[in-house]
Amino acid sequence: MVADPGVRFAPDGLLIERALTRLERSPASSVDIAEDVMGIRGGPPAIADRLVSALLSGQPKVSRDASGDWCVVTDEQPTLDGFEQRLDQMRYAVVDVETTGGMAGSGGRIIEIAIVHVDFGAITDSYSTLIDAGVSIPPWIARLTGIRTEMIRGAPSYSEICDDVRTRLAGRVFVAHSAGYDWGFIRAEMRRAGAVVPKGPRLCTVHMARRLLPGLERRGLDSLAAYYGVEIHGRHRAKGDAVATAQVLVRMLADAERRGWTTWPELKLGLGPIPKPGKRRRKREPNADL
Repeated sequence: MVADPGVRFAPDGLLIERALTRLERSPASSVDIAEDVMGIRGGPPAIADRLVSALLSGQPKVSRDASGDWCVVTDEQPTLDGFEQRLDQMRYAVVDVETTGGMAGSGGRIIEIAIVHVDFGAITDSYSTLIDAGVSIPPWIARLTGIRTEMIRGAPSYSEICDDVRTRLAGRVFVAHSAGYDWGFIRAEMRRAGAVVPKGPRLCTVHMARRLLPGLERRGLDSLAAYYGVEIHGRHRAKGDAVATAQVLVRMLADAERRGWTTWPELKLGLGPIPKPGKRRRKREPNADL
């Protein structure tokens, strides 16, 4: 058992060594590996995934975790399975970010972040702030979120809240609706701020819905909230979406336990492998209903 499971932080930088060397430091997405190892920047994620899959397929020590990131499996600590706590005894950080749109590696920036703590099956704390990214907010993002450029002027920069975000994530399972999207933006902002980046277990409520609610036609946050009777106060704002996702998470974990998935390894096994590349619907806009 790992003494302090959950998100943790370690020094990171662009690596020019082989992909296995890169993955020994922390899990990484196909886009990150394509950039860090192959020097391919800003290409289509599907192309990056095919290239990296070709590179890593057949490697006995390489696997993909529940959020789709590549990681190295060691005998001492299997991927994300190094702790046996019951799901209802674990600590979660439910995250939502509002962004300028696009992808984290292609110039997209965070303009609002919320982090909601779930402990022992209940929401215990919440945090949210606007972020001045030093850029103008595109009109369609302003229409979607209600966040306008003048609203973020004077808000703290990501560098100013970086330590606070790290503290609120450390030691917890990272949870988000479309977790790879939010995780990627936070990691990119950490790098941009010159800070250490996170690594650790992640849980995606979209992926959970695919396994726990196979009969549900749509698995966006609006659909899941309606299914579980959760009211969203402030849709397409970080705090409103994060609180709703946290409430959905509590109900989904209860559903998982009713299936007999009571620990993290059991949950991961029950959720199964992620969908094959090319068959997942890519997030088209921040927190849109998929």
